[in-house]
Amino acid sequence: MAITTAAGISTTTVTLDQQAPLGFELVVPTANQGEQVWVYVFNDDAANFVLGTIVARDAATATYDAIIAPVNAPTIRVMGVAQHLIAAGSYGFVQKKGIAEVLADTGGIAINLPLVVGNGVAGTADTTGVAATTFAFGFSTEAVAATNAATCWINCPG
Repeated sequence: MAITTAAGISTTTVTLDQQAPLGFELVVPTANQGEQVWVYVFNDDAANFVLGTIVARDAATATYDAIIAPVNAPTIRVMGVAQHLIAAGSYGFVQKKGIAEVLADTGGIAINLPLVVGNGVAGTADTTGVAATTFAFGFSTEAVAATNAATCWINCPG
């Protein structure tokens, strides 16, 4: 379900021209899963963001310019997870909090474990067995094999 802002754009709006301030957050209520928080970003990468792609702050900017999260990127840099296609050079919303789809790294995602940025493929997630971790950006609610999207709870700080 895409919710439209007072400005007339929704969580699924993707354009080549800026429609809202970068960093603008949209809170979307859901039925029985709590709120989703979406943040408006610019895809400053040479590649498209696809469903489940973890995105991070572009190290070369102080704005909400996003790139595909590099392998082993620190959690503090993670801005959100794409829930639909955002083409390179385009503006759109990525989800930063709530139940979302997250792409699994080469080892897959195990259930009921913290999520960290993957160590094999950029923009993907690994689960960690360190249950008390302070560096996770989410928590897995299902297990999936490598390169598949898993339903997870995320809370991205970047």
